[in-house]
Amino acid sequence: MQSVNANSFHLHKAKIMSQSLSLPDHFQVVVLGTGLTESVVAAASSRLGHTVLHIDTQDYYGGDWASFTLQGLTDWADSKIQPKPKENSEPKCSEESSNQPYIEELLGEGEELFDLGEFPSVHSVQYQWHQNQENQQEEESIAEPEAKSPEKTDTTENTDNTAQDETKKTEEGTKHGGSKKKQWNKQLLLEETRRFNLDLSPRLLYARGAMVELLISSNISRYTEFKSVSRVLTQIGGRLEHVPSSRSDVFATKHITVVEKRILMKFLSFCVNEKIEDILEGKEHKTFKEFLAGENLTENLIHFVVHSIAMVTPTAGIREGLEQTVKFLSSLGRFGSTPFLWSMYGTGELPQAFCRLCAVFGGVYYLGRNMSNLIVKDGKCVGVITEGKRINCDYLVLPDNRTPLNILKGGATQVTTRRGIYVTECSVLPADKEQITLLSLPFKEPVHVIEVGPGTAACPKGLQIVHATSVDVANEEDDNENDSLHKVDEIIPKDSLLFSMSFRQTTRIGDVSTSLSNVYRASGPRPELDFDLALQEAELIYKQIYPEDEFLPRAPDPEEIIIGGDDSEEKGPETATENSEKMEDTSNDASTTVKDNQESMQVQEEDAKNQENANIDKNMES
Repeated sequence: MQSVNANSFHLHKAKIMSQSLSLPDHFQVVVLGTGLTESVVAAASSRLGHTVLHIDTQDYYGGDWASFTLQGLTDWADSKIQPKPKENSEPKCSEESSNQPYIEELLGEGEELFDLGEFPSVHSVQYQWHQNQENQQEEESIAEPEAKSPEKTDTTENTDNTAQDETKKTEEGTKHGGSKKKQWNKQLLLEETRRFNLDLSPRLLYARGAMVELLISSNISRYTEFKSVSRVLTQIGGRLEHVPSSRSDVFATKHITVVEKRILMKFLSFCVNEKIEDILEGKEHKTFKEFLAGENLTENLIHFVVHSIAMVTPTAGIREGLEQTVKFLSSLGRFGSTPFLWSMYGTGELPQAFCRLCAVFGGVYYLGRNMSNLIVKDGKCVGVITEGKRINCDYLVLPDNRTPLNILKGGATQVTTRRGIYVTECSVLPADKEQITLLSLPFKEPVHVIEVGPGTAACPKGLQIVHATSVDVANEEDDNENDSLHKVDEIIPKDSLLFSMSFRQTTRIGDVSTSLSNVYRASGPRPELDFDLALQEAELIYKQIYPEDEFLPRAPDPEEIIIGGDDSEEKGPETATENSEKMEDTSNDASTTVKDNQESMQVQEEDAKNQENANIDKNMES
């Protein structure tokens, strides 16, 4: 039976509805791809009333920022495992672009067609199923007698029965108070596929970082849920240790001496209270490590600060190191004991949150549909061809992997991210309670390791998900010596590993504009820990399209929206001026009425006094 989740249901529904959907012939902004940068630009445009058409040719949301179930992840990997395309090979034409006579009927005078690009943003995809020795021995002992029996020949059926028996035994042991551990294998993992949310591009949010501030200021935070990262680890001498980041952590840790604690607290206070420009005066030429040594930090403290607080290389400049240190310290204590937040259900939820805002303010979504060509005239893109229909547009935003090479400006450089995903039965550092962990491993470039468990809806109970991300420093794909994932292999218990996947993500960075004056390019994921670079690029693209507009102002809550409204709200500026004059006249009338009432009250008081005096005189006479 095919598994169905909310993502695939809504996508299938959108496909069915779009078959009969009559799209307008013109949109102000057309956005291709539902990656994070593209989704932010679409939301910002729709929020201020611009008409937006958001197209995605994939059968899932998020592009290279997507989150998958376990089955979905392996299906995605299978679609990427293919022979490497030859250099200078032309991309294959779609059915629409190959049908030139029909397409040319949609073109006007002086217009020409540009095919979309096919840049391979994901490559070197590999995955493997692992089973511990105990499971392998049990399967062998079960399979041997079955092989001797001539009656049973369907191995798939036998495996299903074995998996069901193991599940029943585990459930019975749990009911009777037993402590028997569930024996995971490939089939059991795939049966629980819908309980997995596995990210292609996992990210953390600094508590006072750009993403958190944007989610709060734009009111998009109502579409999202987060959990605080509970611990930050580092590797010293081959063992994992907790990083003292707050005052309480510094004085509670046993990994640094009392003298080192005072030096560290003094340095952290110095970074927070002093301005970076004042600290840099006369020291710009130094590396961050040299600066720390000059501040009397020991080698032990330098390791903590460089690799786990600033999370930079020892050769990084002093400005970069200080900025990252201040960013870490300024986020402490806002939402938890560490500076970081993790998105529930995976990072792929964040692009969808921006898509929801875009749809609420009138953005049109055309998902799972083909887009084959750009229509170009006089150095501008005047429209696109999607599903055989021409859609005119004022501006177009393309993902980097679909940007045509002939409109790409020079100077763009490629950045490759090395990624690893691991499903394990045991944490990298077991604890009494479930932890959300950040570990920065020292290498030629820092290796960011994030470990999440079932409490974040990332996996079933009893499992852990480990994500590894770093800059790819390997000279070649087979350069194992410089492969950063080998550092991760050292910390994962081999007997608990159930599934692993590795791949590379490549994107081109540089100018977001193209040789077409109204077409912009959104880069893919880069090897960063948070979302700052993606948000900076999204705001840059939006400001080039609408330089006078505010970038993603606050969206009202549903209860704040008034449907219908008064006639005065629907009238133009002249009527509003008349209304203000009427209000002034009304206020003058009101002040006159109050004055008349006051005079009348004074007359009534005088009459009452005269009557009272007359009554007194009568009483005296009597």
